[in-house]
Amino acid sequence: MKNNIDARYDQNDKYKIHISRVPTKFTEEIVERILTDKLKENIAGNCGDKIVSKVELIYPRDESGEGLRKDGNEAKDFSEIEKGHRNEVEDHRGFGFVSFSSQQALDIAIKLQIVKGGRKVTSKKLYTMHLRPYQEKSPVQADDEDGRDVCYLWSLHRCTYGDDCKFKHVGPGGCLSNEKDELNETERQRKKKGKCFAFKKGKCSKGDECPFSHDFEPDVKGESSEEIATEDRAKTKSNDQKDCINWKTKGKCRKGDKCVYRHDPELLKKALTKKAKNKRKRDEGMEGENGKQAKKEKQPLTIRIFGLSYACTEDDVRQFFEECGIINKILFPKFEDSGRSKGYCGIWFASPKAVAKALELDGTEFQGRWLRIQSGKSMELKEWEGLHHQNRQTQE
Repeated sequence: MKNNIDARYDQNDKYKIHISRVPTKFTEEIVERILTDKLKENIAGNCGDKIVSKVELIYPRDESGEGLRKDGNEAKDFSEIEKGHRNEVEDHRGFGFVSFSSQQALDIAIKLQIVKGGRKVTSKKLYTMHLRPYQEKSPVQADDEDGRDVCYLWSLHRCTYGDDCKFKHVGPGGCLSNEKDELNETERQRKKKGKCFAFKKGKCSKGDECPFSHDFEPDVKGESSEEIATEDRAKTKSNDQKDCINWKTKGKCRKGDKCVYRHDPELLKKALTKKAKNKRKRDEGMEGENGKQAKKEKQPLTIRIFGLSYACTEDDVRQFFEECGIINKILFPKFEDSGRSKGYCGIWFASPKAVAKALELDGTEFQGRWLRIQSGKSMELKEWEGLHHQNRQTQE
């Protein structure tokens, strides 16, 4: 059976267009009704009842040209699909052909190009169908009825293979020159990167090798690129005329005599003088006399307390040390089984002055025990455990 989609349509239809992006749930009757209502709005005067004469939607076909049911079995013949058994066949492919009854209706449909619709005028559009003019297939040779062996690029004058092309060169067309194609590609890349800023001023030294576009008139007409490049190289200083940056700022260079830059004795003298002056300022600043104020040492905000009674509670510790200053947090380790104190704790104060007052209480009596108070950083419970065991081993 001939595998040609147009075989199912009447080739004598004069007013035919191509329709695409048709929702799969739409049938021929729905499409016909939508197009009829849309064209009636745009046709002036009495246009008759039959504006759309026929709607043909394309359904899936197998290699033999037969229709396919939803269950995967083949339809008995092609007429079964034509008779409206769409519920037993797969959904259509979303495109097809529409035939009109007059040239006026055809012209208006082509002018519309798209047909949108929804449940209401103000609602979101549920579909957008495209209308395009129908173009008949170009005739092919008898041994190539589907046109699969015809070179598509030949008709566009863009075939780059010439006589080596494995497809047939039928009808008007031509090949594309490789040299011309490469030249156009290079020019496209240059235009894509933009205009050459140096060429715009008339001073591009790269010439044809420049990756940017020179396809415009420069603002300033100056010398040629070669003359400009020679002049720039003449103006550029040689390495032995440039000062070594390490020698100039630090007064030393690790490369020594192998350094390609200049080591001027005057620069060395200035660098050493500047280093000595900076060192003197730092020393004066540390002493706090005529220089900057000496940096303040970071003062601790926490204390560690040892020698607590096992009957002591967190509230007892807070009440005893609250006269020293504001307490932000108390870390009070307890035994898991009895919930009693482990004999040590940590306090985080809000100011260094509170820490200084708390350290003055070192050696005082609290609940019949002599306290040992140290300043230090805040710790987690695991760190407290390790410090406690370390102190016990030291005492033993």
